[in-house]
Amino acid sequence: IVGEAFTDGWKPDNAQKNMEQILTANDNNVDAVMSENDGMAGGAIAALQAQGMNIPVSGQDGDHAALNRVARGTQNTSVWKDARQLGAAAGDIAAALADGVAMSAIEGAVKWSGGAKGVEMDAIFLAPTPIDKTNINIVIEAGHIAKAKVCEGAMDGVNGC
Repeated sequence: IVGEAFTDGWKPDNAQKNMEQILTANDNNVDAVMSENDGMAGGAIAALQAQGMNIPVSGQDGDHAALNRVARGTQNTSVWKDARQLGAAAGDIAAALADGVAMSAIEGAVKWSGGAKGVEMDAIFLAPTPIDKTNINIVIEAGHIAKAKVCEGAMDGVNGC
């Protein structure tokens, strides 16, 4: 790891400035970027493009601009959480709790204490989906984004475009 920075407000402009500083401090010797969300990944990509660099960049949230960047080849991956799965799980959990089932007794519930304060709580984790050019069709088929929007300017070989 050659650089790590807190991005105030998770704003793309602030992420771009942070990435510019990391590139400067390391004479552009950066091999990849992992970003907490797609907006900040976009800011990092802007800084990289200004230096003529095209290295692997990942983000998360499956935002529309990021999915188009994946199709264009400027962002490698966006980790997507399917809102349909999240909603269904939340509804099932709420119904079980309303029926008097203890959270710890709900299928899939685990004890988790990975937060900043280490407070133990019950949790149900759903598996996110890393979206790249090989499976971008998943978000199109899910109705998360229109094919025309994600595939605009897509490079060759993008599954679903």
